[in-house]
Amino acid sequence: MTELERIADQLQRAYAGPAWHGPSVKEALEGVTAEVASQRAIENGHTIWELVNHIGAWADIPRRRILGETVEVTMDVNFPPMKETSETAWQGTLDALAESQRKLIDLVLGLDINRLDQPATKDGSTIYSVLHGIAQHHTYHAGQIVLLKKYREI
Repeated sequence: MTELERIADQLQRAYAGPAWHGPSVKEALEGVTAEVASQRAIENGHTIWELVNHIGAWADIPRRRILGETVEVTMDVNFPPMKETSETAWQGTLDALAESQRKLIDLVLGLDINRLDQPATKDGSTIYSVLHGIAQHHTYHAGQIVLLKKYREI
């Protein structure tokens, strides 16, 4: 297995499992309905839906930056808001997350190995660090989703 394949594997494990640490993002989301995803369990905290939008954003933003795009991270880009809270909209959000993840994995598998030590953005972290950071970010937010589910006793 190449280094790029190992990185892609870790990204995919953090997203869909099996993950060493516990539930992946996708596993943490099992059984979550639009109603539950849109509930704000903790005052001033994020909803599961907002976390899913955020996870998708941070699978996409680094990918776009690695491709050379300048991405300004506003609050609405960082935590895209829920636009509606129907089951159809929730499924669309989950589909968008899966698509962001797919594009990220495709990018990683198509990268030139020599780019891993290059900065992902001007004066930024290396692409290698950013890609591992995305896996860590997935893991962190999967844990939050699990806790929010427990709070709601799903």
